[in-house]
Amino acid sequence: MFDRNAKVMMVCLLAMLCAGEASGQARVTQAVLGLGTTEKYEIVNPTSEFKPDTPKIYCAWKVEGAKSGTPVRGVWIAVDVGSVAPPNYKIDEATFTPPIGSPDNGSFALSKPNTGFPPGKYRLEIYLDKTLAKTLSFTVKGK
Repeated sequence: MFDRNAKVMMVCLLAMLCAGEASGQARVTQAVLGLGTTEKYEIVNPTSEFKPDTPKIYCAWKVEGAKSGTPVRGVWIAVDVGSVAPPNYKIDEATFTPPIGSPDNGSFALSKPNTGFPPGKYRLEIYLDKTLAKTLSFTVKGK
């Protein structure tokens, strides 16, 4: 009896695992920060440390397993920039929905404020639909 129950349980577990893989969990497979992107959404000059006078901070990303039309949202956050802003201050956000049939990759960019990026700690949160899928930390070092 135990052997039969164990076999049934193993078959059920195997079926659940296979179903999970077949459904394809949506995930961000690559996300890189840098100083620019190419037309094919490849990062130029990858780095996680920027200067206050950096014109734009870019993130090139790639998604796999997402249903067609799944929005990808990037939220730029100032984690700790001293007295310039409260902790975990949302600077900006953007949403990109790859067109049906197109590759599931893209980029986000954050433009330099008029007075430059305040030195401190930052992060970019990348969401697939409404689920946080990836977090990238970066810093801005003083002049």
